[in-house]
Amino acid sequence: MNIEVRLYAGLRAESVRSSGDVFSVPLAEGATLSDLLAHLGIQPDLVHLAIVNGQILHDRAARLADGDRVALFPPVGGG
Repeated sequence: MNIEVRLYAGLRAESVRSSGDVFSVPLAEGATLSDLLAHLGIQPDLVHLAIVNGQILHDRAARLADGDRVALFPPVGGG
């Protein structure tokens, strides 16, 4: 299956497989959000927010489906 991924802020630099702002990632059927992070080489604690198909996903063990759109955000600070 293929997942569309968007990485924001510093996560682009963390990924070993990023090829731009939006890219497709092939994963095995039944892969989870945790599997996606491992495939991308991103440490789970670096991801503060995951949005799948426009919905916030809190469960990293949730299964992804072919064609899902996943946006990953790091913690953000400012002042």
